[in-house]
Formats: sequence, structure tokens, C-alpha cells
Amino acid sequence: MDYSVTMRHDEKSLEALAHMQYDLFCRGNRIARSALSVIAVFAGIIRFQDWWGILLIAYGCYLVTSTYSSANHTAHKLAKQIRESGMPFPASRYTFGERAMQIDALEGKEASPEPLAYAQVCRLGEDAGYFYLFRDQYGGYMIPKEQLGERTESFRAFVEGKTGQRFRSRMAPVVRLMRRLRAKKG
Repeated sequence: MDYSVTMRHDEKSLEALAHMQYDLFCRGNRIARSALSVIAVFAGIIRFQDWWGILLIAYGCYLVTSTYSSANHTAHKLAKQIRESGMPFPASRYTFGERAMQIDALEGKEASPEPLAYAQVCRLGEDAGYFYLFRDQYGGYMIPKEQLGERTESFRAFVEGKTGQRFRSRMAPVVRLMRRLRAKKG
């Protein structure tokens, strides 16, 4: 079964793409931030009576709440550059065939010279609104779930089967399990 969707970016989609990119490729950074945050908060609690104890607690809280600050900065900078250039945000049509994904720009550019073979997909991600396919740690594609409609589960199975990978998400494991069980019944 072939799938074809259109994606037109805006500032929010660029931000969502940057968040997923961080989630999939910056695991070490996330673990280090979390560990440092816990250490700073506990050290701050132990030394709460000292001024620097309060500072440690504040820094630990900052590390937890600013997880995506670098990703947001990059996404907002890119969106600003696009707006200032007077060009529209990127829009593409993705057509998923048996062996590869064809990427066609919708803003008058030529089709991608070579399709993206499923074997070249580096990582898969998913959130409530999109599927993400990354060709490497520097670039990826967003597939709007709303355009797939009732074919969302079959699309997930198709891409996972072709790439040999699973979509990664931050959903609770029980939600993922229930979704997969529903897909197998249908």
C-alpha cells in the first residue's frame, strides 16, 4: 500500500521537530542534565541554610525546566530567518513506496534527485500529532498523523517493517502496548 502526505512547516512544527531531534539524538545530554539536577537539588537541600544551597536548588530546577532551551533556540532562529527572507515555510509531499520515500518540494523546486531508501532512515520518533523519520542526526521529516486518518496504525506498521526499527515516543509503556494490541486486532 502506498502512502502520500503533505507537510507544510510553521514555527510550531519546527519546534516540535527540534524537540524530537533532541529526544532521539541527545540521550547522553538528557541523562547528564537529569543526574546533575538531582545532585544539585539534594546538595541544596542539605545546605539550605547557606545562600549557595538555595542557588543549587534553583540551578537544579533550571536544568529540569530548560531541557529544550537549545532546541527551541535553534528552531526559533530558523523560523526567524525564513520570515526575514520573505520565503514561505518549507512544504513537501512525501510518497512512501515499496523501497523508498520520495520527497518532493512544493515550492517550485525540483523533486529530490534520489528517494530516501528505508535502509537510510537513522531513527524513528512519534508524538501525538506526527511521525518523525530522521535520515541522520541533523535532518528529519515530519508526517502529520491527521492526513493518515484511519491508516495511522497501518502506516506505523509499514514504516517499522520497511526500516526494521520501532517508533520511539515518550508515551507511557502501557499506552504503547494497548495501541499495538488494538492494531493487531484491527
